[in-house]
Amino acid sequence: MTDRRTFMRAGGLLAGGLAVGAVVAESARADSGGADLPLLAWHTALAGRRWSPAVVAVLGSSTSEGVGVSAYGRGYPHLLADNLRTAFPVAGAAGGDNYVAAWGTTGISGWPVEAEGQRIKSGGWGLKSLIQAAGQKATYTFQGTGVEIWFTAQPGAGSFTVTIDGIPQDDAPSTAGHTSISTTAGGVSGNASISTEATSVDRNARWISPPLPRGSHTIAVTCVRGPVTLHGFATYAGDESRGIRLYNAGHGGRTSTDFATDTASWTPRLRTIRPNLVILQLGVNDWRINVPAATMKDNLKTIIAAVRKTTEIAPSFVIYGSPRVTAGRPDQDFALFTQAWQEVAKEDTGGPGGGSGVAYFDLASRQLSPTTDNTQNLYNTDRLHVTDQGAAFTADALTTFLSP
Repeated sequence: MTDRRTFMRAGGLLAGGLAVGAVVAESARADSGGADLPLLAWHTALAGRRWSPAVVAVLGSSTSEGVGVSAYGRGYPHLLADNLRTAFPVAGAAGGDNYVAAWGTTGISGWPVEAEGQRIKSGGWGLKSLIQAAGQKATYTFQGTGVEIWFTAQPGAGSFTVTIDGIPQDDAPSTAGHTSISTTAGGVSGNASISTEATSVDRNARWISPPLPRGSHTIAVTCVRGPVTLHGFATYAGDESRGIRLYNAGHGGRTSTDFATDTASWTPRLRTIRPNLVILQLGVNDWRINVPAATMKDNLKTIIAAVRKTTEIAPSFVIYGSPRVTAGRPDQDFALFTQAWQEVAKEDTGGPGGGSGVAYFDLASRQLSPTTDNTQNLYNTDRLHVTDQGAAFTADALTTFLSP
């Protein structure tokens, strides 16, 4: 017997002016096992943000890192985090700059970490790490209620000391193999060094501060015995156990090949981040250096598989579909890359009910290509990197796209 509510609902839809086909399509979706619900994991996490964090991870190149905008913090990932927290607030969990790497690409104004050491384009979240020798320092001022130091623990590694607001922090046991070490609240008694030595390589190692009073703090890391491989700093602002977080792994100049062939550098950190949504802003640099579109497509699938293999709960994915930008003289039609991005989303079967867990965000359908018309000044004069307004445009469009 047909449920009377089915007729009532259909009648309501028809009365609202929707075609019969819309009702049939909705019914088909209900029977499809979720084949067209690629953002379900993200929407579910967002619904639970009052009790546990809804976490976004961004893997991308210069646009994600913030090249082109006037200052650090004005790139689309920062603005997206602000937008999401405003649209979906959680009282007391304002959130902050959840992760900043130890160094940024040259040209980004106001990178908040001042650090000494050798910059390495691998080995950490965002394919960034910093190798420090004895006496070299890294300092970071942030707004928040807690901070973590992310680093690599490995055989033969050195040690560092930590101060917060000039106060030496007590050490955790400096025994090989410690991958997550923390101080206890009020337990500051000295400034003994914290070992980064371990029996095997662990790129998910971290030092965790005690709870801090809400406000501005400065953390300083000093290498006592090298080498120390520092990744960066993760901070909290009331969002330790709830709210919305965003961990940006943008790195200027990187390609899908870089992330796909060096998963050992960045995937271990996913066990700490535990993302519910992964945004992939990759492919434009591949096109610019004539990587075949088919190769880029395979790389994105490799990245998605690596994330799923590492995370306990499979996240949603979003492919960032860029408009055509300036790229010199590439051999391939940009349309091939647009098609490849769309195919990654269409062909995926790792989502809810065996359907796709990958959504395609078509930025190109929301703005003109800067190569033909940049009168809105969404892109810089290089017609490649977005301006402050362009970053805000992208963040606003993404916010709408990601909202339930």
